[in-house]
Amino acid sequence: MNEHSHSHDEHENGHTPETPVDAGSQALTEALRSSFAIVRFVMFVLVCLFLGSGFFKVEPSERAIILRFGKPRGEGAKALLGPGLHWSLPYPIDEVVKVSVTGQQKLVSRDQWFAITPEQELAGNEPYAGPSLNPAQEGYTLTADANILHVRPTLYYHIEDPVRYTFGFVNASNMVLNALNDAAVYAAANFKVDDILTRDKAG
Repeated sequence: MNEHSHSHDEHENGHTPETPVDAGSQALTEALRSSFAIVRFVMFVLVCLFLGSGFFKVEPSERAIILRFGKPRGEGAKALLGPGLHWSLPYPIDEVVKVSVTGQQKLVSRDQWFAITPEQELAGNEPYAGPSLNPAQEGYTLTADANILHVRPTLYYHIEDPVRYTFGFVNASNMVLNALNDAAVYAAANFKVDDILTRDKAG
């Protein structure tokens, strides 16, 4: 009777019996809270690194074009970014294409040259052409008097319209290379071998 009255008085006074705290549950709660804090911090760092990777520098001799999903931002000259520090959304959203405008471009064709290794070319220790020709491995062109000739033409050029150079052709550098090869074949076909090698090198 007294026990029942005591409990009834506790409810009347607004007090509920305290339930004991489970130590395991409390430890799990603290661990989850700490884990979520670490995850939030790591995500914040990753977002900062992702956005920070969008900074890029354009040199004085360059112009840059930002492609957003493959299309240039802006039209004509407005699409060009001048020298300095710039920012774009990181890849794959944006892609930065840099084009040299004042620097001289150099293109060397080896399509009509005999077979050598890259190591020999870099060392400047290139052998002479062999006594026979292997068309499967070696390039060549023909002179006006039907002689076989190895040529390695070099072209120097600069880009006046970076936007057209970048977007006007599927691959502008390949187009320039093909034009250089055509010019080399055409020039060789209009001269005799002795004129090319000795008598008329300038021509």
